[in-house]
Amino acid sequence: MARNIPLSQIGNYIEGKFEQLLRSAVLETDRRAKERSPLDTGRLRLSWAIGENAAPFQGVPPGNYRGQPIPPPRAVNYALGREKLGNVYSVHNNLPYAEPVLTGNNLPPSWNGTWRSRGNQIENGYVPNMLAKDIQDLIRKNADRIGRES
Repeated sequence: MARNIPLSQIGNYIEGKFEQLLRSAVLETDRRAKERSPLDTGRLRLSWAIGENAAPFQGVPPGNYRGQPIPPPRAVNYALGREKLGNVYSVHNNLPYAEPVLTGNNLPPSWNGTWRSRGNQIENGYVPNMLAKDIQDLIRKNADRIGRES
C-alpha cells in the first residue's frame, strides 16, 4: 500500500523505520543469547544486559538461579525501547567465565585446557558466529517487511 509522505517528513519517516529495525535486532539478540546460554546455576543466563555506548552491567551476584525463567531485557544505562541511530548497543555478559563457557576462548588455568560447557556451542558455531548470522538474517527479513509496510 502506497503512502503519501510530505517531502519535508521523509527523513524523519526513514529514521523512525531504521530505529524500529534497530530495536528489533537488539531485543532479538538479547532473547537468543539468553535462550542459548548453557544452564548450570542459571547465573550466566541472568547476567545478560543491553548497554547503550557502554557495557557497565557486571552480572547478577553468585548464587543458584536454576529454575528461573528467561529474564526480560535488561537495559542498564538507557530506556529500553528508545534505541536511537548513532548509538552503539551491546548485548553483553561481563561475568569472568562468560567467554570461556560460550566460546572456548581464554580458558582459565584451572580448566587445564579443556572446554567445559554444555550443548556443544563451539562445535555448532553458535557463539558468536551463528548468533551474528541469525541476527543479520533477521535484519534483512525485517527490513523487507518494514519496506512493504510503507
